[in-house]
Amino acid sequence: MNFTCGESCGWIAALVSCVCFGSFGVPIKGAAATRVDIDPLVMQSYKTIMCFLTSWTVLFLGEEFTYTPWGVVSGIAWVPSGTAAIYAIRNAGLAVSQGTWSALIVLVSFTWGIFIFDEHVKSKVGAIGG
Repeated sequence: MNFTCGESCGWIAALVSCVCFGSFGVPIKGAAATRVDIDPLVMQSYKTIMCFLTSWTVLFLGEEFTYTPWGVVSGIAWVPSGTAAIYAIRNAGLAVSQGTWSALIVLVSFTWGIFIFDEHVKSKVGAIGG
């Protein structure tokens, strides 16, 4: 199944990612996880395994398999951040944690995009002000 995915596919993927990223912490606050007090590294291992298994589905959507060492670097950063997210959800709550790190992620991603990767914006000053 090889097809071209246009802008509408991008918007659909963005909406699905919003729901998934906004909901991944729900099981962490669930009664079963709270009752057995799963170690955050174990919970992160479950998340990592599921990410690895489901990431292969894009091959069925026509994406070509490619390897880059940046994927490994990303994974190295993702595991401790996911573990810290589990600690944050347990201690500060899902709403506070998700709201705080989401705002900070925007700032960090903006910094990388504009200042490190020199991505184009109409006005850097205006974008920073926004």
